[in-house]
Amino acid sequence: MMERSLAYVWYPLFASAAVFAFGFMLANGSPLFVAAYAPVLVVGIAIVLLEWRFPEHLAWRPRWADIRSDAAFMAIIQVTLARVLAALGAIAIAAWMHEHAPSTLWPQDWPLAAQAVLMVVTIDLVRYWLHRACHRFPLLWRLHEVHHSPDILYVLNVGRFHPVEKVLHFCLDTAPFLVLGVSPELIASYFLLYSVNGLFQHSNVRLRYGWLNYVVGSAETHRWHHARDPKTAACNFGNTTIVWDLVFGTWHLPKTSRIEDIGIMDRAYPKDFIAQMLAPFRCSPLASKRTRRSALANALVKLRLRIDLLIGGRRIAALSKDPMKAQRAVLARIVSANAESAFGRRHEFATISCVADYVQRVPVNEYEALRPYIDAEIERNERGLTAEPPERYARTSGTTGRPKDVPLNATHLRALRRIQATSVAFQYRTCPEAFEGAILVIVSPPCEGPMPNGKPYGSASGMVAGNTPSVVQEKFVLPPAVLTIGDSRVKYLTILRLALARPDVTYLGSANPTTLLTLVKLYREYEPQLLDDLRTGSFFCAHEIGEEVLRAIRPRLEPHPARAEALALVGAEHGQVRIDDLWPKLRLVVTWTCASAGIAVDALRRELRAETRILELGYVSSEFRGTITLGRHRGTGLPTLDTHFFEFAEREAWDAGERRLLTLDKIRKGVDYYVIVTTPSGLYRYFINDLVRVSGFLHRTPLLQFRQKGKGVTNITGEKLYEAQVLAAVRASMDEAQCAARFMMMLADDEACCYRLYVEAGAGPKPAASWLAARVDGKLSEINIEYQAKRESGRLGTISAAWLAPDTGEAYKHACVQQGQREGQFKTVAIAYRRDFRFDLESRVEERST
Repeated sequence: MMERSLAYVWYPLFASAAVFAFGFMLANGSPLFVAAYAPVLVVGIAIVLLEWRFPEHLAWRPRWADIRSDAAFMAIIQVTLARVLAALGAIAIAAWMHEHAPSTLWPQDWPLAAQAVLMVVTIDLVRYWLHRACHRFPLLWRLHEVHHSPDILYVLNVGRFHPVEKVLHFCLDTAPFLVLGVSPELIASYFLLYSVNGLFQHSNVRLRYGWLNYVVGSAETHRWHHARDPKTAACNFGNTTIVWDLVFGTWHLPKTSRIEDIGIMDRAYPKDFIAQMLAPFRCSPLASKRTRRSALANALVKLRLRIDLLIGGRRIAALSKDPMKAQRAVLARIVSANAESAFGRRHEFATISCVADYVQRVPVNEYEALRPYIDAEIERNERGLTAEPPERYARTSGTTGRPKDVPLNATHLRALRRIQATSVAFQYRTCPEAFEGAILVIVSPPCEGPMPNGKPYGSASGMVAGNTPSVVQEKFVLPPAVLTIGDSRVKYLTILRLALARPDVTYLGSANPTTLLTLVKLYREYEPQLLDDLRTGSFFCAHEIGEEVLRAIRPRLEPHPARAEALALVGAEHGQVRIDDLWPKLRLVVTWTCASAGIAVDALRRELRAETRILELGYVSSEFRGTITLGRHRGTGLPTLDTHFFEFAEREAWDAGERRLLTLDKIRKGVDYYVIVTTPSGLYRYFINDLVRVSGFLHRTPLLQFRQKGKGVTNITGEKLYEAQVLAAVRASMDEAQCAARFMMMLADDEACCYRLYVEAGAGPKPAASWLAARVDGKLSEINIEYQAKRESGRLGTISAAWLAPDTGEAYKHACVQQGQREGQFKTVAIAYRRDFRFDLESRVEERST
């Protein structure tokens, strides 16, 4: 009980005694130097004794190596350098200015105590922002890192500052007051308050400040500022007083925990005096060049994002006030531009003058209805869908074994890039600090091969993400060539190898959250090899990536022994490394968060610190970009109404056979709609089988949230598995087994990230359920290229297959009729989400795969 009470006594007791002693010696004619230094020295000795008797952390007791280094800092930096600066004129200048030219800007006639308080508060305002700058800007941090390098706190390392930083402090806090002509006694009193508080602030004494934690820069608050985790340490920047942290929102003192792990992320940072004097200036020519390029890249990126935000924000504000005006203009532009295409002539585009004409002339289409026009473009260079020829094609899986090749002309690509620029600008508005460091974005390659007409095909996201200026590429972790690696495991390991060398990653982007979970899974699996590569500048998969990719990444395969050591220590301490351990400065993750992706996002959230934001990428597909995320509400976005023409069908009405479509101004909040879109690249009234919900409004424009794929399609990790594909795979497998299926259902289990196949076989022998699972899995990999990629990367688990008891199909039909479906119109959908499926198939399982 006594020790607990004394913890509240030590600081106010010794601080008051030091102030009293200073005043007493001044009043009795002691030299100013003695009056200022003597109390500080006595307090310092007292704290050493208190640290021995009442330590806060036993583990923070210094070693002789610590004492030698810190004693050198204290003697050379805190004492000798301070005396040199004083000898160069601080005290003399103060005395002369105070006597001959005292400034009226300073209240010279106030009592000394009041002036001292004002001086502390004023200097701390300057020091507060300098301190924050030291933690934000790399060049200043290289100096300030010296102060944070100790992994213990005790009284002697209060003086561990680089001399350049110490001179900077003097120039910004003391020199201005010399110019103002304040009295030497005031300068001395500031030194006393600053020194006594600093000694306690860095001490290893068991101290409790109570309400003083809201007044002074206490040991309790300052220990959190020395946390090893940079995110935790971004608090309590005040020196003598803490008031500016309260004002600017950086005050931090948890009531239920205490800080123990302090220091910096680089555990290999030198600790001795001479090495730390040189450490801020030891930089290879290549690193120096990169620092300059990085600063230039940051400046250009910020400038570009602010311009995009200004332009995009104004355009969105204008469009959202009258969405149908924009929609009519878009439709008129598309129809007029493509009147002479084969599709335009067939549907009399030249006679269309309004939305009603367009709806009357053009039917709702699925891809297979448009495929003949696209094939004519690819095979014979005919103007099938658009007068402007496609520039490239976005490839995605189709409802049959043949993939969809979605045409993209130059007009549409320009619009998509503008949409992307606006979207990133709003990400910047939501989290500007995410763009301070390195950017890790994982997309599919923009070019995967040529079409018969010589045009390239690839992913739409890769096409839109290209065309980055060379100087800005400095901020991007991955050279584009890495994304072309075919083997998923090798590709992700290559991404990991390059990204691990960049602890400054602040932005992480991937359409699917399972990709990010795969990265950390692979790190845990290959941690020893990856850390060895970091130490030596090698890559254990180099022989698997091809010469072209190797040439692209070779300049980035530099040795980083300190980084490898830091990661190894994190792994040893935490056991299982998380994403936030790999990239401790990460501020923003941009990915899909809605529908089935939500399960993976929950797992991803557990890999991140609470303050790392996860932002919805938006409603994005290979066919078109549906929304721009404004950052207002989770998963919601503004429709791209000045690029695409939207129509909507209420889900229940459409599934019941009603074909009434609504324009953007007619849809209601809280209702699920199928999307029908018209794009500048020739997808006319295209039924994409996506369900969206209106979640709110911006002015008069509805905000859309993607819900899920419609009937007959499931999508766990981006594979977009169609009912026709599943039927074909099961039928082929059953034919191979010479066995018939009476009923089947494939359920997408997005929580387990796999598919569960249930089959009711006809009479006669049937193979093992494990055989069926393996065969269907292989057939689906042949049919669906995206399913194959997700299986190879491990993002999608193996199929679980089960044989059902006889008459399960009839029991399911009966249950559906009981729920209101008409028996004469009953039709099963062979694929669904497990979370939405209301019939208990598990109770009818006779055998399941192992």
